Amino acid sequence: MKRLFVILLPLFFVACNLIDDNLSVCGEELVIDYQLQLRTELSTQLQTELSEETDSVVREALREWLSPVFTDKAKDIDLHFFNKETDELRRRILDIINASQTSYSLKLPKENYTHLALANIADNNQMSLANRDHSATMCLSLPTSSALKSMNTGVFSARLDMTVDDSSKQFNVYLYMVNAAVALVIDTTACDSLVSLSGTLNNIACGFSMRDSAYRFDRACAFELENVPISRAAGAPAAQGRAKAADEPATTACLATVGMPTRDDAPWTLTVTSKLLNNKSATSTLTIDDPLKAGELRIFRLRLNQDGSLDESNEHEIGIGITVEWKDGGDHELEL
Repeated sequence: MKRLFVILLPLFFVACNLIDDNLSVCGEELVIDYQLQLRTELSTQLQTELSEETDSVVREALREWLSPVFTDKAKDIDLHFFNKETDELRRRILDIINASQTSYSLKLPKENYTHLALANIADNNQMSLANRDHSATMCLSLPTSSALKSMNTGVFSARLDMTVDDSSKQFNVYLYMVNAAVALVIDTTACDSLVSLSGTLNNIACGFSMRDSAYRFDRACAFELENVPISRAAGAPAAQGRAKAADEPATTACLATVGMPTRDDAPWTLTVTSKLLNNKSATSTLTIDDPLKAGELRIFRLRLNQDGSLDESNEHEIGIGITVEWKDGGDHELEL
């Protein structure tokens, strides 16, 4: 019997070192709590920045458009546990939670870990998880298209260094939003020949390294500004190809996108193009020095001039460069 014990004892330790997705028989039992943290409370910010009675329809349109993004409720969660010394992936958990918080009881061997957590990535239309076999390379990446469609979910992430030993019983993990949003609320009253508005958010991050919580700027990346549907009662732009009648109420248009944050040490830009009747157009470039942070919603209130350019006399600390083009008859370009 003693000889049998000597033979089986090493086999027991070997079994506890074979780590795969089933760790139920070895290691320390832990409880890990996860909670999503929102930086922006959508309703409060919209009520603060769009507080006038005349803003109510625009406010509600933006609330409906952005609410799937600025929510602390996660549909899915993706958890990775790496050995801190070897950077080996020791365990991964994929789950559907449909909640703002969740908790897991699991067993992990006594080791030092780099734990990376991700939420709301499964259904995101632009962002994907890449190089996940090692924490050093694991990142959120974007396609290389010249201008991407607005993201449809808020993506949350967290990093936690964990030491699992005899005293380890519980860990708390707080996940914070990785992406960010911009909205332009534009008074188009003065531009009676407006057909449509479009634009892009520029000079933003093209990826996110999860272990370092660092954004990547190694290539150009832009997101399209999309038209947020507003009822005619709010004074949305007239139907395409038709100038507004003189007795129509003051008009308001709204462009928005959910993209990525910007550098802390460099300006970023928004480009807005107004298409007008008679094949005319105007392109305005807004330059903003104050960085767009992760989890943030920035709202700009602007006005269009009669020629379709953005009015430079606004309350924001931004610079506006304008190019106006006429193409009916001979080509004529005026740069301001």
